[in-house]
Amino acid sequence: MGESMDFGLWTLHLNDPEDMLAWVDSQALKADGHVLLISRLPQRRLLEHIHLDKLEAHWLTNHDVAGSIQPSVEAIIGLLNSRFAAHEGLAILEGLEWLISLHGLDEVLKMVMKLADSLHRKPWRLVLALDTNVLDQVGLKRLHREAPEWSMPTEDNVSIPNVVEDFSDEIVEAPLSEDGESKLAFLTRLPRNGFTPDILRRRILQWRRMGLDVSEVEPAMFDDDLDRAFELYKVVEDQVRTAIELDNRLDILYERGVRSEVVKMRFRVRQLTGFAEVEARINELI
Repeated sequence: MGESMDFGLWTLHLNDPEDMLAWVDSQALKADGHVLLISRLPQRRLLEHIHLDKLEAHWLTNHDVAGSIQPSVEAIIGLLNSRFAAHEGLAILEGLEWLISLHGLDEVLKMVMKLADSLHRKPWRLVLALDTNVLDQVGLKRLHREAPEWSMPTEDNVSIPNVVEDFSDEIVEAPLSEDGESKLAFLTRLPRNGFTPDILRRRILQWRRMGLDVSEVEPAMFDDDLDRAFELYKVVEDQVRTAIELDNRLDILYERGVRSEVVKMRFRVRQLTGFAEVEARINELI
């Protein structure tokens, strides 16, 4: 999370929310401790950017639904303090400008000061992300006195080169088969030219939205050797294609009424394991 970020409280001037979410995702994949994100985006939107199974995410909203948190200073302080007491790690509170519009700068600054006190001698980093256009220079200085400004490491802010054109096939919500499972779909192979960790991260998210366990390729996102990272990607790409071919054949068995066994085999296939055994069983049944 950048060598310059010590334990404590920090302010992130939010220029590009997608860059911030990409950074959060990278931290969740690398972190040994707990990662907590409080965001104005609901989980279904966060899923387009983040591995939600790698962190704890709460939707900052007035809606009283599962996984939500009310935009009150008391609720936020309560949630964060409970995590500070039980874990160590990184917390990100996004949407500070909304809290300021709701409660005023003075009340939000009181919240920030209370959180700073709670963080004292705790192995936690808390990042307050906000659109700075809502504050004048005096307001920003008051905030920075409690939570100094911090910027994301430049190596995590990787732009996407135009050379890769196959993200038009990005799956936001995969269609379902009759047994309620997400259908798998072939995606265009990524070329070595223009291959970056950020492009790989997006491809991993595409696969994960289809329900595929591609954790084997995740270390490639943090490998400084892009050639080696690309070779690992190709191995998993081939596994995914095999899984899709087998999954399509399982659809045939499901239509023939072999439903319970298909569900079990489909789970194995989507874990990218047991290909030989599943294929042999399919050949017996078809």
